[in-house]
This record gives sequence, structure tokens and C-alpha cells, in this order.
Amino acid sequence: MKLKYKRAKRIRNEQKRHRRNLKRQSKCSYCKARFKNLPSQNPIIKKKKLKPKRIIPKENSQVKQKSISLLIGAGFSAPIGYPVGNKLNQLLIECDGSKFSFHSDGSLITSKDGNKPNIGYKTSYDFEFDFCRDLMQYFNSTRGYFDYEEFYDFFNLQAKEEPEVEKLLKSGNYGTEKNVDQMLFSLKNIYSQLVSYYLKDGEGKSWYDDEGHMGGPIWPGYTGTLNCLKSWSSEHIINVHTLNHDLFFERLNYSDWIQGELCDGFEENGSPYYGELISNGRTYRSRLERYTGNYNKKFRLYKLHGSKDYGIHYEPNGAILTPEKYVKTRFGIGFSELYKEIKTKSGEIKYDRCWINYHADFLTGTTSKIERYAEPLLFKTLFQHFKSNLNEAEKLIIIGYGGKDSEINQIISDHFDYKDKLVYILDPYPSNLLNNLKERIGAKLINKQLEFAEIKDFE
Repeated sequence: MKLKYKRAKRIRNEQKRHRRNLKRQSKCSYCKARFKNLPSQNPIIKKKKLKPKRIIPKENSQVKQKSISLLIGAGFSAPIGYPVGNKLNQLLIECDGSKFSFHSDGSLITSKDGNKPNIGYKTSYDFEFDFCRDLMQYFNSTRGYFDYEEFYDFFNLQAKEEPEVEKLLKSGNYGTEKNVDQMLFSLKNIYSQLVSYYLKDGEGKSWYDDEGHMGGPIWPGYTGTLNCLKSWSSEHIINVHTLNHDLFFERLNYSDWIQGELCDGFEENGSPYYGELISNGRTYRSRLERYTGNYNKKFRLYKLHGSKDYGIHYEPNGAILTPEKYVKTRFGIGFSELYKEIKTKSGEIKYDRCWINYHADFLTGTTSKIERYAEPLLFKTLFQHFKSNLNEAEKLIIIGYGGKDSEINQIISDHFDYKDKLVYILDPYPSNLLNNLKERIGAKLINKQLEFAEIKDFE
């Protein structure tokens, strides 16, 4: 050991001496040749020369990939029994509240036996529903029709200007001292939950996390379209932009056609957000996905109008609550019990409850929703993706969209090169508005059900 130490010390001293020479002279070939590879700190330890790592580009990197853009509307979910257009209008106008109640926290609740839950008293939210129900009848009688999106704009923007609405409030028994402005403002939360309540398929289901993998080669109502999606995905990224709030497209992820290759920008890994789950009298905290904007699979889902499982977590900032992050809830977990995991300065873990939220956040209305397209927390980002995807897509395919959304139509016109690229509309019963859009962008109309679509239709 002493010999090694002495040798190391001698080399260090010699190295220092010759480095001083290098400073004095412009050249010292002997020093450079003798000591250029010697370690500066410990001459006994040899430095290992590392090979440069090979970088493999990811799907989410700057490498451009061929892509196809889809725009889907309510007609896409119709074959499995979801209410479309007039059917949803009818369900809402006939709604009498006999199958549900509103909890004291503001959330719509149902019972397992299908009867109206009895919590022993009528909450303020039940009275707000009564006014909403009567206002829907007023809208229907004065307009001669009912449209669920137009009604949202009506109570949100126009109703306060109509004297008859204030008379309706004063003449009814709505158990509140709220003025007409306060009552109309409260209807946003009630009405959004009503729409969500009726978003069910033909079997009465709206959640699909309990269903297994759907094997091929047939999915009744969707076989042809799914075969096309599978074929296109072999060489393209499929960007799916949907205006629907339901969860049916997510259900397709567990099938032979998509095979788990669907992402929606939400991720669970590393999320500090939790929801409260009660099962058999026991309470658990379940980690929830939050929006990160990471899209890295073959099928990429952009829910432009939100979803029935999207909600906002609010961050306390003194006496003010600030919208912080969009999270996705799960079956059995309501939005009234959202928590964020916080690590204190002492290293202790605690959970802060977001007590202000109690229902999903999605867009409706004809003009009201357009105002929210620019909201930075989620929708602005989704629409930026929509525009960018249209710019880069080789073709655009529209399925089940009625053509009613003027802003969506304008975005397509502005950002998709329909003069040099192909646009297809798959719809067996196109509306006049859809035919107008078809002429505007020079689209090819395919008059087929989703079940019978073929690859050759889109060539």
C-alpha cells in the first residue's frame, strides 16, 4: 500500500510541475504526450470511456408520422342505443324526477331498485330541479319545440330578460328566497347532471369498466367501421375527435380492433389526485388519472366537449379556490369527494379535499359552449390539437355528426386542406346542415350504416 501511495504522490507532483510548464510555454509536446490521458484526481482509478447511447425516437417525438383525423358525433353511439337528438330532447321534456333525487351536497343520486331515493327531506337542489323542469315546459310551450342545447343557452343567457320567467318563479313553490338571477345560475349544475343521467346505452349502461375484452370478428352495429380503423392504424396514427360525452369509444379499447392502443391525454402514474370509493361499508381512496396532454399510442382520443367522467380539481389559494387540473373519475366515485395528496414540510402525507365540485364538467349549448373553447385548463389545448391534427392529416373522416356546430365547421374549413385532400362523411341519413357542410368542403358522402362500411368506400 505504501509503494502505491508513494507512486501516486510522485505522479501527481510530476503532473503539477509539467502543467506549470505548459502555462509558461506555448507548447510542451512532452507534457501533452506524457500526461494528456492521466486522471486529474486519482491516478490509480482508470476512467471508463462510455459509448454514446442510441436514441430511439418515440411516437410522441418530433418524428412526423402519417395520420388520419376522425370527427365523430352522437350518431356514432346510436347503434348501441345512446339517445340521439330528438330522443334526448324527448327524455328531458318528459322528465318528472320520479327516478332520482338530489343529495344535500348537490349531486344527483339514484337507488339500486330504480325507485326515487328517500333521504327524509327535500333539499334545496330538489327545488332547483323543480324549477328547471317547469322552465323546460315553459320553453317547449312558448317555442313550440324543445332542443336541449338551445334550452341551455336560453336559461344561461336569455331567460332573465323574459318577465314570464320571473312570474314562473314567484308563482311556484320552489322553497327558496333566491331571485331569478340566482335561480337561473343554479340551473347549470342541475341541468348538466340531468343530461349526464340520460347518457345510457340500450341496456341502461354508461360505464364499461366491468366488461371484458371484445373478440372479433363481429361487433354488431360497428363491424365494418372497426375493421377500417384497424386497417388504417397499421400505417397511420388515428386522431379521433369526438363531440360526445359518453364513454363508448373508450369501451372499444378493450377489443380485437383497438387492442389497448387508445390514449386520451390522461395518465394515472404519478397522479396526486384521489377519489373516495365506498364498498361494503368500507371507504378507500382510489388514485385518479389527471390530464397531462401526453398522447403516445396509435389511437388518440380528444373529447372536444368534455366527458361525463371529466371534472375539475380546485386548488385553495387563501379564501379563493382556483381551477387547477382536470381529473377523470371512476365508477362509484363522485366528484364531491376529490382529494389531492400533499406532502408537508415535515414529510407527512395529508389529503386536501376539493369540496366545491360535485358533478362532471362538459360543454353543451349552441353558443355557450363556444365561449369555453378558449379555456386554458383543458379545452384550449384540445382544440389546438384538433387544428394541428387537421393540418397534418392525410384524410378527414366524419361519422355521426349532424353539422350543427358552426365553430367546428369553421375550424374544419380553416385548418383542413380539403382542396387537395380527401374528406369522407359516413352517414346513412344526412341532415340538411350536414349536406351544406358536405358541399362547403367538397366531401364524399357514404350512405351506409357503420356496420357496413368498407375500406374501398374511403379510397
